Amino acid sequence: RNTLQSIIDFATRDEDTSGYEEMKERQNEYIQEYLSSIGDFDNSILVSNITHLAKSNDIRLGELEKMLGVSAGYISRTAKENTNKRLSIDVVWKLSQFFNVSIDNLVSHDLRLPSETAALLCRFVTKLSSQTMMDEIEWECEGGYEYESSPLLQSLNLLTEDNHGTVVYHPEHMNQSYRWTLADDAYSCDSISEGEKLVVIVFQTEKMKDHRYYDFFFCNPNKDGTYSWRKAFYTTDPFAPLEDQAAALYNQIVRKIDAVKLSPDIRSIVQAYLQ
Repeated sequence: RNTLQSIIDFATRDEDTSGYEEMKERQNEYIQEYLSSIGDFDNSILVSNITHLAKSNDIRLGELEKMLGVSAGYISRTAKENTNKRLSIDVVWKLSQFFNVSIDNLVSHDLRLPSETAALLCRFVTKLSSQTMMDEIEWECEGGYEYESSPLLQSLNLLTEDNHGTVVYHPEHMNQSYRWTLADDAYSCDSISEGEKLVVIVFQTEKMKDHRYYDFFFCNPNKDGTYSWRKAFYTTDPFAPLEDQAAALYNQIVRKIDAVKLSPDIRSIVQAYLQ
């Protein structure tokens, strides 16, 4: 509709814009029909999901209102149990875009309840963390943040570098209007699936710089030395319950890698000095 209005506004005086006007009216009807179809929702589910998503991202409702550009207290007054008030559908749309959750999931599904698939992946990541701690699997740093990106990481074609040298990440499943950057180095291991590497990428955005997201890929080597990849899963909707386990795994990987960085001879000198 906005595109059609722009054409009408900038058309010359002599140009006939009646066709565009008719198209705009039809578009208005489509928009109204769409809003009416999704405007009737269970407010209790929406309230629960807003509270859950805000808490999961360490955001207070007052901060959320400011980020979305809505009046102070609007969401917090409306998002209460047993209230007859409803959020307007345009604010529901903004919440959907902000948290990268579909409107259908936001108003119809309790996001606090992990799905069967999410529960399966939680067990998978938890076992990875346990095996990492027990030195049953080893991880390799692929760089991207503190260290230079490895050929594997460069082959993903999901990373670019801005003019300041910051590595920008382009996750296909996240809101593309945000600027996502790597929050730390990527790591890989080849002990999960024969002939493939499991790669973990951690990233964040300036809008929520204290919150981290984790993407998991399986990568296969090509004959030319590059790698092809396929997304395994990630810690955003519908796999948000994975977040705590993924964070624990990543921290375990970093601790193990940091321990390896200190060579045995240097470690012995340091330990002798401490004694």
